[in-house]
Amino acid sequence: MQIWEAILLGIVQGITEFLPVSSDGHLVVVQNLLGMTEPMLTFDIFIHLGTLAAVLIYFRKLLLQHATGVFDSERRPESVRLILMVVLATIPAVIIGLLLKDKIEETFGSAWIAAAGWFVMGLLLIWSARFSGRHGKMEKMSSLDSLMIGSAQVFALLPGVSRSGTTIITGMARGLAPVEAARFSFLMAIPAIAGAAVLQLKDVNQAGLWTDPVMLSGAISAFVVGLGAIAFLLKLLNTGNLKPFGYYCITAAVVIFGVLTLTGK
Repeated sequence: MQIWEAILLGIVQGITEFLPVSSDGHLVVVQNLLGMTEPMLTFDIFIHLGTLAAVLIYFRKLLLQHATGVFDSERRPESVRLILMVVLATIPAVIIGLLLKDKIEETFGSAWIAAAGWFVMGLLLIWSARFSGRHGKMEKMSSLDSLMIGSAQVFALLPGVSRSGTTIITGMARGLAPVEAARFSFLMAIPAIAGAAVLQLKDVNQAGLWTDPVMLSGAISAFVVGLGAIAFLLKLLNTGNLKPFGYYCITAAVVIFGVLTLTGK
C-alpha cells in the first residue's frame, strides 16, 4: 500500500466512523475500488485507533469530569451511573462479536453486502426524523435504554450498517435528544473500538508497526478528519436531523449495486 492510499483510507475512516453512513461499508467499497481484495487487518486496526484518539481528545473534558467524579462523593453517583450505562451498552456487541467472529469477518469481503447494509441504513435514517424532537438527557437514561442502544450496535457488526447510526437512532427512539444520543454513541465507541483493537493486535506481528509510515499516515489522517466529523455531526443535530445521511446511503447503495452489476463483480 502506498502512503497516499493510506491517507485516503484514513480520511474515509475518519469521516464515516462518526457520521451515520458506516465506516466499514465505505472501507470495503474503497478498498475494492483500489484493487485491495485481501483483508488488511493491521491497517484497519491503525485507522480505528486514529478515530479512537479523536473521540478521546474531543470528549476529554467530559471523560476527565466523570473519571475524577468516581472519587468525589458528591459526583460519584452520576459518574458511576454513566460509566455503567456505557459498559452495559457494550455487552451485547461483545457477546455476539465473539460468538460469530468468523462469520462476521466473512461478510467484509463482499461489496454487495455492504451496499445492502447501506440501503437498509438509509431507510432507517430517514425514518428516524420522527424522533428529532425528543429532549431526554443521557444522564437520565435507564438500564433498559442502555441495553437497547447496545443491542442495536450488534447490527453494526455487518458492513454497511452504521454503528453511530443504529445507536443514535435507537437512543432517539428511547427519548434522547439527537445531540444527547450522539454523545452517548460516541462514548460507546471508546470501549467498542479499543476492545476490537486489543483483540486484533494480539493476532498480528507488531514488529516495526508503530513506526511504519503507511500505518501512521492512515492513523493520523483518520484522527484529524475524525475530530472534524464529530464536531460537524453534533452541530448538525442541534438544528437538523439525519435524513440527509439516509438519502446519501440509499444513493450510494444504488450506485454500488449498479457498478457491481455492470462490472460483474
